[in-house]
Amino acid sequence: MNSIDPRDFVTRVYRAGVAAADPEAATRQAVAALDDLAPTVWIVAIGKAAHGMASGAANAVRSRRLSIAGGLVVAHEPGRNTSHELPFVQGEHPLPGRGSQLAADYLRDVATETTEESDALVLVSGGATSLIAAPVEGLSPDELRETFDALLASGADIQLMNALRKRLLRFGGGRLAIALQCRRVHCLIASDVIGNDTASIASGPCVADSSSTAATRDRARSASVWDRLPERARRFLDAMADGSEIDLPATDQPRFASTSVAVILDRTDAERGAARDARAMGVAAGVLPKPLTGEAAIAGERFARYLLARARGEPQCILWSGETTVSLGASRGIGGRCQEFALACAKELDAEGNSAAGITVLAAGTDGRDGPTDAAGAVVDASTWATIRKSGIDPEAALREHSAYGALEVAGALLTTGATGTNVNDLVVALLSPQV
Repeated sequence: MNSIDPRDFVTRVYRAGVAAADPEAATRQAVAALDDLAPTVWIVAIGKAAHGMASGAANAVRSRRLSIAGGLVVAHEPGRNTSHELPFVQGEHPLPGRGSQLAADYLRDVATETTEESDALVLVSGGATSLIAAPVEGLSPDELRETFDALLASGADIQLMNALRKRLLRFGGGRLAIALQCRRVHCLIASDVIGNDTASIASGPCVADSSSTAATRDRARSASVWDRLPERARRFLDAMADGSEIDLPATDQPRFASTSVAVILDRTDAERGAARDARAMGVAAGVLPKPLTGEAAIAGERFARYLLARARGEPQCILWSGETTVSLGASRGIGGRCQEFALACAKELDAEGNSAAGITVLAAGTDGRDGPTDAAGAVVDASTWATIRKSGIDPEAALREHSAYGALEVAGALLTTGATGTNVNDLVVALLSPQV
């Protein structure tokens, strides 16, 4: 352990966690295990892991000597070393744009071509909500984009965001499953939602939603989110609540009886892979049992205090996964939730002085992208806060104004990986190494 640089250690453990959340392998295994697949199969893959999931599914279908009738892959960027051989459309994330609308149109066309003699494999991963975001009739693409923007800035959790967004989306809340004309729909999911609520992941394109719009509106009001929405979106949701606009498909819609849904990959896969790698390097590893949630800065401060209380004895690795939120308010700096978490950690470590020596913290998205930046997250230690201050940037102001990116950049603390091809929430890796 003593020969390994702390930053290298936490980065290696993070990469091992990402590698363990392999969407291609998970999908290949899941499709191979499906019973009674039709001789002809359609493959639709949507999300940040779409290329890997599509390749895994295509390889499994071919190995079973079944025919691939066609399909579509929608992701935020072109794939590398893919084997699915399916048409690809690039959508936008986290805010939908022209590409997302085009992807939704292509998906509609694919759905109309499917037949009752075939089955559909719908492969869903994080980011899918925005990547195929086209509005329901009565709402414009600009109004939908404004709604996405308002929700992202609100600090709402993903369950509430998607409960609102799915009602305004062409394929949200089970509408994709209904649009497909296949005998059966098999929806396989790589989850980026804590708790794996399938109705919330990617806004549930193949999952019935039992909640009412009126109840969802009440939740948004109690969370101080409702008034942030554009007026047109609020009026549309009000109309759904009072029955003058069509709400989500009912749970007893016949299509849902012929639709199976399974989560095949989630954040715990990344945790296990990260822990295995840390132990392989001779460091004891533990995983915090409760998922990472809450405001990013507050969670970062609390985590640093937790580490400080444990920083004794032999080196150890502490792992945590989940997803925080950032309530932007009027301040819209450049950063992301992992960067804000890491900067808040750095603040607490700096305040403790020498007792924080040997503590290194990495916080990064497993998808390789944190917020609207090119960084996956950041790696900080007890020296990061002072380094930022010496550069002429006020780290306290950067934290307050949600501008973590620039502050961490001058300290050389940003972690840049590029797109990883998976997406199972965020992963935090801490090394407590008093001997280093």
